[in-house]
Amino acid sequence: MTNDVALQAPAGWYPDPSDASSQRWWDGARWTGHVVPALRPYGEHLEPQRVPSGTLVGTVWIWLVVAVPVLPVLLLFGFDMSDYMLRSMTDPSAVMLMYLDPWYLGSVVVGWGAYGATVLFAYFDYAALGRLRYARRFHWAWAFLWSLVYVIGRSVLVRRQAGRGSAPMHVAIWSTVLVFVTTMVWFTMMSVEAMSGIVDVAETYGTRL
Repeated sequence: MTNDVALQAPAGWYPDPSDASSQRWWDGARWTGHVVPALRPYGEHLEPQRVPSGTLVGTVWIWLVVAVPVLPVLLLFGFDMSDYMLRSMTDPSAVMLMYLDPWYLGSVVVGWGAYGATVLFAYFDYAALGRLRYARRFHWAWAFLWSLVYVIGRSVLVRRQAGRGSAPMHVAIWSTVLVFVTTMVWFTMMSVEAMSGIVDVAETYGTRL
């Protein structure tokens, strides 16, 4: 403030005449010794810090987080769903037999193992990004909710700081879509096959009567 303006200004915080990075208290008549840092423009502190050019954006851990969840689904395709559906129409114990089926049981066991493994791999990836000096990292604990959540959040923050690194996100999304579509097609085929078997059984039973 100039002297003329200062004489008319009410008491308050104003830019320090001797230091543009600070504010000094004007008591309405003179400058006091009270100084505080100047307020930064809103959002300035939110600007992402960039990592040096050439910094790695991918780790072996993030690719394991992408790949491991697919394994239980592959095992599930070995389970004879149509036979189970057909037997369950006449055999009450079919449900228990399903839980003893090696393919189904393997899919469940591997599924829980894959869940724990993806959380662990997410933690290792989070730690690796810290060693690569990424200032902002998507927390690994999001993998407890769903591995895809961690992959997407992680890829977004890495891309903001490195300008690249979204490949794991794209691969994870498309693999999830592919697994979902493939599973639906498989389930539909098994259902059609089971219904065909049920019709055959019904016709055979009707002929005997």
